Amino acid sequence: MVRARGLGTQLVVAALLFSAASAIAANSNPIRPFDVQYIVEPLPASDQLRVSIALGNGHDLVKEVTLKFDAKRFSQLKANAGLSIGQGSAVWVPTGSAPSLSYLVKVTHRKDQDSYNARMTPKWALFRGDKVFPGIKARLKKGARSRATMRFKMPADWTNVDAGYLRRQDDSFLIDNPERHFDRPVGWIIAGQVGTRRDQLGLTEVSVAAPKGDPLDRMDALTFINFAWPTIESAFGKTPPKILIAGAGDPMWRGGLSASNSLFLHSERPLVSENATSTLLHELTHVVTRIRGKERSDWIAEGIAEFYSIELSYRAGGMTETRYAAVHQDLRQWGKPVTSLRGDHSTGPQTARAVQLLKAVDTEIRTRTKGKKDLDDVTRILRAGRKVSTADFIKACETVAGGKLDALTTPLLR
Repeated sequence: MVRARGLGTQLVVAALLFSAASAIAANSNPIRPFDVQYIVEPLPASDQLRVSIALGNGHDLVKEVTLKFDAKRFSQLKANAGLSIGQGSAVWVPTGSAPSLSYLVKVTHRKDQDSYNARMTPKWALFRGDKVFPGIKARLKKGARSRATMRFKMPADWTNVDAGYLRRQDDSFLIDNPERHFDRPVGWIIAGQVGTRRDQLGLTEVSVAAPKGDPLDRMDALTFINFAWPTIESAFGKTPPKILIAGAGDPMWRGGLSASNSLFLHSERPLVSENATSTLLHELTHVVTRIRGKERSDWIAEGIAEFYSIELSYRAGGMTETRYAAVHQDLRQWGKPVTSLRGDHSTGPQTARAVQLLKAVDTEIRTRTKGKKDLDDVTRILRAGRKVSTADFIKACETVAGGKLDALTTPLLR
């Protein structure tokens, strides 16, 4: 018994020593934060934003910042020191006690001859952060990671601003992307004389915003999202901390466009179309899953988004079995001429055909697993990979199903 107690003591001591060594190893490269503040001042008279990027506490952790930008839209780049400007790029070596950089950037941008995908008027502005904040590649000291915020300096008659980020008590937005060490604001941003309706849905704050007087019915959209939200959480799992739905009418592009933690929806787009698909649920699927196709596999992202634009509504009780079958029959007819799903940009008929392939995959997985698994499980795997190929999709399906699927032995995927 004495020996046993002695051995036990030795094991406890060894375990404690191992834990201490592990803690030391884990802390040998601790995160060292540095502050970044993006300050945005809309200038409606010139259709521009004046932006400054200021480094605060811990700025000495930033060795060098390379900025990539559209030289046709960006101008007057300057810094208090250490800036070298090239054609469409600049290198900034922050120096001094309060390093900062500023520039002007044009907002309004045409998507095509008749519509815009970014616009500034005397009363409001709607644009994507990744189009007005330069692409950033930074050389940092070991362990450095930004604590970034975005704050607006508004014209006197502009009353509101919203983005796909949580708002702090000082009215700035907390910019946090775990995948980046030097955060920058991306996704849709709307500012000006803007009306907003918001709700806390589970772990996610959902905000619907549009210019005051715009035809977008914010409460209709928010009510519809509330209705569908339990099915979104059930299908995809964890949802973002904040999602912004920003709307505006003509001459903005008459569709939906997703981005990081946010989406644009034309104010006159129906929440559910006559064919029973939903642009809003389609784009929300993009926002939550963030799945993108690679290697000529755009059909995956577009097919999944369209599949769930039907499926989420159906699961929530938004359509009968008869309507559900009719929707899929219509898509089956639309996609019938398609012989291949592969391509960099999925067309309408390709997306319709992709939905039918996904429906077949879902049915076969349910049968193979006796109802324990379905396409939701595949989507969660693809979500973790973000950019996925057709080969990745097939592998994920086979992993969930426990073997090869008949539905995937098709020339559509070649």
